[in-house]
Parts: sequence; C-alpha cells; structure tokens
Amino acid sequence: MNKKQAIITVTIAILFSLFIGYGIEVFDDSPDYEDYCLSQNLFEVDNEQDCLSSGGEWYGQEEVEPKGPRIGSCQPPRDCYINFDAAKLKHDQIVFISSLIIGVIAVIASIFLKQEVISTGILAGGVLLKLYGTIRYWSHANNLLKFSLIGIALAIVVWFTYKKLEKK
Repeated sequence: MNKKQAIITVTIAILFSLFIGYGIEVFDDSPDYEDYCLSQNLFEVDNEQDCLSSGGEWYGQEEVEPKGPRIGSCQPPRDCYINFDAAKLKHDQIVFISSLIIGVIAVIASIFLKQEVISTGILAGGVLLKLYGTIRYWSHANNLLKFSLIGIALAIVVWFTYKKLEKK
C-alpha cells in the first residue's frame, strides 16, 4: 500500500466512524444539560434569597461578621443532576450498543470487500466506532455487560475472519 492509499484508508476510517457517530446522534439526540437543569446561570446569583426564588439551592457558610453577607454559591437543584445523568446514561447505552453492532458489521463487511483500500478503511472505521461506543458507556456499564458484549463482538469477528481467511 502506497502513501496515497494509506491516507485514503485513514480518511475512510475517520469519516466512517464520524458518519455513524453523528448518525446515532441524529436518531437519538444527546440530552442537553439546560433541558434538565435551570437554563439561567444560577452560579452568578450572589445571595440566598435570590437563589431560592430562582429555583436554585444555596450552599453557603455562616455569616463572616454580624449582619454581614453570607458567603456561598447558588446551584441548580440536585434533582436536575439526577434526571440529566439518567438521560445521559440511557443515551450512552444506545451509543454503546449501536456502535458495537455497527462496528462488528463493518469489520465483517471489510472481510468481504475486494478493494483493499476501502476494505482496510472500513475495518479501521469499525474498530474506531467500537472504541468510541465503549469509551462513551464504559463508566456506566456493569462488568457482566462489558464482558458479555465485548466477548460476543470478539467471537463474531474472530469466527468470520477465520471462516473467510480459511477459504484462501
């Protein structure tokens, strides 16, 4: 493979993984923090009364001096973080499963493609896609799910590769 072919292969790999990654976002949009937590910037509110009336939670210290202002910060309520994290978890799970399945299909398809530059690009793109999905969901998944899905993906890729290369 010459330099031009190598560059085209890398380009195909990157574009393929970006295309699928953004495709997943088109059909299952990432949750926006502002949709779950107050859109106004509560961190700029500098007193407890304004904070509470804006729907925030005040985290402050006792008065520094008698009748002096309380020092603290205004933050969105804890429920918004919990709801946002739950929505993000669901989305990351969809990204993980989708990218793992499409990545395995890409690796298998690359075995059957005749054009080496395209085949290698799709193969590398499938690997990048599986890596992307895994990174997105890794901290959320339990060990059994991680082990099972990655083991299944590995078995499928090894089996198809073995069967295809055995014919040569």
